[in-house]
Amino acid sequence: MNKIKYILLTSLIAATAFLCGCESNSVGAPKVKYIVDGKEQESAPDKNYYKTVSIESNSRDASIVWDVSTWTLESSNTTGKETVNVYFEYQDKPVTVDGVGFDSLQDAFNYIGTDSKKVYLTKDVTGGGNTAEGSDISIEMGGFTIDGAGKDTIINNGKMTIIGAGTITNSVNGKYSKSIVNYGELTLQGVTVTNDTDSVTVWNSENGSSVLTIKDCEISHSKETVMTIVNSGSMEIVSGNITGCGDSFHPVIYNNRGSSVLTLTGGNVNNTADGYSIYNESGVVNPGATTYGESYNMPSVQ
Repeated sequence: MNKIKYILLTSLIAATAFLCGCESNSVGAPKVKYIVDGKEQESAPDKNYYKTVSIESNSRDASIVWDVSTWTLESSNTTGKETVNVYFEYQDKPVTVDGVGFDSLQDAFNYIGTDSKKVYLTKDVTGGGNTAEGSDISIEMGGFTIDGAGKDTIINNGKMTIIGAGTITNSVNGKYSKSIVNYGELTLQGVTVTNDTDSVTVWNSENGSSVLTIKDCEISHSKETVMTIVNSGSMEIVSGNITGCGDSFHPVIYNNRGSSVLTLTGGNVNNTADGYSIYNESGVVNPGATTYGESYNMPSVQ
């Protein structure tokens, strides 16, 4: 329900009788009070963290509703003498879209479908999500954590940007679960991505249209028998740090197909153990300012 109608302030029925004597078509903005978690505020709170509980008005004739989608008060048939109280309370849901709270990331993705929406986290989330083809989603991490807990955490099938301080992880040891799987166009900016399972942290797939851009991120894996990133599409490292502790068979980044393109614009790739930082199987590598340790089949930097 996108609009919340008012209920009458019973203590102001007498005032209502007076207001009803005014012309019904006269126009004037009502006086609005915003009651946030029981305290009056000067303006409405952030819709991504609060929900509208109810509205009270002293007028029987005016049409007054709170529009959840636009987060504004809509009114008609008012005189300017109306008093309206709008009540808000903190939305105790981990994920919100359009001011609507969801218990899981997948529920939020299902709500978005193929639309273009922004997702906000209000607290840590357990369980991941799989987006629809054609979706265009931005996830504002807000400093919180998304943990796939044994299943792939985020699977992107459309266009996605994940931005802000926060962590995407998969923490269940012994599972084979990735933290990020990209089949579409994905930008990671300022986020931490980790993995403690027996699968890679990030997989940029080989479906022919997978594009991954990494900016100011910290991406890592905790195991020496697992690679941090497998690139089978097109990937650019703009800035940030990508680390791993893999042995000689498990590089930090594995560029694994002839059609794979790895562009090294900046940042750092580091293996803290004895393995390769980058292992280029047969793909294209565009060298730049990215620093990295011992690697295989890499072009010379001009």
